[in-house]
Parts: sequence; structure tokens; C-alpha cells
Amino acid sequence: MKITHLERTVVCVPFVPGILSPPEYEEFTASYPGPLGQRRQDVLRIHTDKGLTGLGMSGPYYGDRDDQPPDLIGKNPLEFEPRQLGGGGYNIALLDLIGKAIGWPLYRIFGGKFQDRVLVDYWISRMGPEASAAAARRAAELGFHGIKIKCTIDDGNVADRVHAIHEAAPNLRIVLDPGHRFHTVAQTLELAREVEGYDIVFEDPIPKDNMADYRRLKEETDVIIAPHLQNPQQVIEAVYLQAVDGINVAPSDWGFLDMARIAEAAGIPVWQASNVDLGIFDVFRLHASAAAANCTLGSDLCGNFVHEHSLLAEPLVRDGYAGVPDKPGLGVELDEDAVKRYALHSTVIE
Repeated sequence: MKITHLERTVVCVPFVPGILSPPEYEEFTASYPGPLGQRRQDVLRIHTDKGLTGLGMSGPYYGDRDDQPPDLIGKNPLEFEPRQLGGGGYNIALLDLIGKAIGWPLYRIFGGKFQDRVLVDYWISRMGPEASAAAARRAAELGFHGIKIKCTIDDGNVADRVHAIHEAAPNLRIVLDPGHRFHTVAQTLELAREVEGYDIVFEDPIPKDNMADYRRLKEETDVIIAPHLQNPQQVIEAVYLQAVDGINVAPSDWGFLDMARIAEAAGIPVWQASNVDLGIFDVFRLHASAAAANCTLGSDLCGNFVHEHSLLAEPLVRDGYAGVPDKPGLGVELDEDAVKRYALHSTVIE
């Protein structure tokens, strides 16, 4: 089997109403210079002379970006070492191709399936209490068991949002993600006392330059304390210091599995992070999640339902769980009409 050509389709899929921040809450940075709804992603395909096509996807980005594909034309996908393929893009498509060629779902390449479905939380950005309550009602009606909300202590409404969400949907676990912007241990503990009666998770409440501060939070509140960690060394430190109740794992592939297994040895549950991507990337993360026995907290595989369309032919999430595909490779198909509808332009590399 040889790779004959590559195909890249740039897409931009709007978000559904009620997910993103209204203008008064929007903040722009060097990494996020515009609204999330302006980001683009590349749908990537690797075609072969055997009729098999691998599906991949880039991470989200703003504006135009030159495609610099790897040197793949004429090569046999089975000559690649799966462990060296990660990080998204064409590597996802190569793993999809390898799975299709050998008849294995991707979770088997990742080490084997521990769960048939993965818990997924609903997701919203920064907004007011009333809009948060409306989102919580939508989440509950769709069968979700948890909701993750972007927030900062400086918004001045975090506790009010929690109260509103709980009143609207009392069975939802609420994950607060301020991106370190509860700022201090004292402010975090003060907020925890306001919401401790609910089923609450604090993700990345304060900076992680001193994990002893996380241990203090863990010891002084019943709120679940869960940092968003980037590498195995951070997990080792958190385990050694007994500083966390759970971990949001940043890498999506082999790095996720390495970090999840360290946490598992210490009896710590994890969940899969995301970049609020589209369906293909969420499916890729889903296979890694299924291969981790302790991926039991609500994962952030939300991009496929917060956008107008996931670009997948079939829904990925039902009743708050993402079902793990059993077909070879990623095990999913694209909705080609949807890809065409949201496409900005396409190129073929031969």
C-alpha cells in the first residue's frame, strides 16, 4: 500500500447560540486574538492506491495558514511506528489508515479498550447567571451529567452562576475553569465556602508554580481540586505531594495515556482535555480516553456538539456519553455535505 496524494479542506463552523461569551465578557490575547467562532480547522485526508483513506484534523487556528504537509507521498503507512504519531493533523490520518489496514479500532493501537463509552461534560464560556442557567437546562435536557463553565473571580458572578445552574439543573456536576484566575489560595477557599454544598470541581483555580498550594486547597475544602497538567513530570509531582483529587490531562494521545497511567497508580481519576475542536479530533481523543481505565471524570470532548455541525455523519455524544466506535481506525465517516457547506477552500498535494 502506498500513499498517492493528500487533501486539505479548510473549514469554519459557527458555534450554536448560548455557548460563547457575549461581548461584555470577551477577552482577546495573542493566542486568542478573536472570538472562538472565527477559528478554522483543516480536514485532512491521506489517500492510498488501495482505496483506503485516512481522516485527520488540525487543531484550531485563526486566519490563513500555509499547509506544510509531511513527506508522505509514495510511502507505506504501515512502515510508520504508531507510538511516534501524535499531536494531531496528518498523524491522526496516518493512525486512522494503520487501523483500517490492519482491521483494528484506534483504541486497540492505544493499548486496548477499558470502557465502551466516555463521560462528557457540556461546555459554556464566560457569561451571566441567567444565560448560564439556560445553558444548564439545555444540558440537562440533552442528558448531560455535568457542565463546565469558563469563569474568573474578577467577573464577580461565579457563585451566582453556580447557584443559578444548580437551581436550573440540580443533578449537574459543575466544573469551574478560571484558567488560574481565582488567583490565590485565600480567594479560592472563600469561593469554595460559598459553593461547597454542590457537586463542584475547581479546575486550575490558581497558578501551578507551587503545588503545595494545591495540597492546601485539597485539604481545606470538599470541592474537587483538579489542575490541568501538561506533562508526566507534573503528574508525578502532584501524586508525590498528594495535592490533587483529579487531573485534566492536556495531551490528547500517547502523552495522555502516559499521564493517565501515572495517575491511575495513585488512584486519581482523570479526564480528557480538548481545544473545543470539531468531530474528527474529538473522536481521536475519545479512542485514547477509552484506553485509560481511570478516565472517569467528565471529559471535554465538546467541540462536536457546541458547533452547528461536528462534520461527522453520526452524532458522537448521546445522553452525556461519547460512544467508542468499534470499526477500524477512527471508526467514523464524515458528512460530506456538511464539509462542503462549511469549507472555505480545498487543496490537493500530489
